[in-house]
Amino acid sequence: MLPVHENPPVTGVRSSVWSDFVRLMHLPLPFCVLAFATLGAALSERIYLNRLGLTYLGILLALCLGAYSLDELHGRPYHTKFADRTLWSMAVVGVSGASLVAIYLILTISFLIAIPAALAVFFVFAYNLELFGGRFHNAGWFGVSWGGLTSFGSYFVQATTLSLAPLIVSVMSSLVGMSIVYLTHKFRPEELSKKLEIAPTANLEAYSRYSRKTAWAIAKIECYAMIALIAFMIAERLFEVPCSFRRRQDNNGNFTRSLMPIIIIGTTNGGRHRLNHLVV
Repeated sequence: MLPVHENPPVTGVRSSVWSDFVRLMHLPLPFCVLAFATLGAALSERIYLNRLGLTYLGILLALCLGAYSLDELHGRPYHTKFADRTLWSMAVVGVSGASLVAIYLILTISFLIAIPAALAVFFVFAYNLELFGGRFHNAGWFGVSWGGLTSFGSYFVQATTLSLAPLIVSVMSSLVGMSIVYLTHKFRPEELSKKLEIAPTANLEAYSRYSRKTAWAIAKIECYAMIALIAFMIAERLFEVPCSFRRRQDNNGNFTRSLMPIIIIGTTNGGRHRLNHLVV
């Protein structure tokens, strides 16, 4: 859902449909936004795996396939060889598929899911096509739509209630999303020229190119850190990693070790390992 880093055009290399598609998906950003969704869902006391799977599917269709295709249509920041018709087709498939997922969740879980779903579709078009004079095409709205809304929406699909914890996490997710945009936008030649009040030169272009590569590397580290955090929290539940910070007691009087009320709560009863609060 972003052109956070404009890839330089590849010259002298024969591209394929697959390489262009991978370039368009802008890895590892899809995994980072899935980490936001997992973090939000993990705050629910009970995790429904089918709902989480559908949430992942909707995110990949709308915020990745649909949004990135619209991004490429608006200025070709990824320099792929896809024709405009192909990009429009991928965008329609992505947004339409995500909408069908949302409609299913609305009809089977709660009509209130329509609110975050409608906001997500709105931001896909408003941000990437710079509608309304580009009013929503900035770091703040990107952070809200890509990080905060994803995290909170994923929580709401699981719990269908409101609480303070997911709101705090959604703010944190929004700030992470904003930081990625700031890291990768502030070193563009036009930004540097404006900030330093100097005319664009070849040296400035070279410095900008090097700085953007460095900033993009830092942004990827942020994404990998989010993914690693989620992986650790899940592993802590599945395998009861002995580095938990607090204990919880379930309805049967058994104690569990946990960092947060996350996906699976493991209990020990008479030497047997049992998993609670996980719904398939």
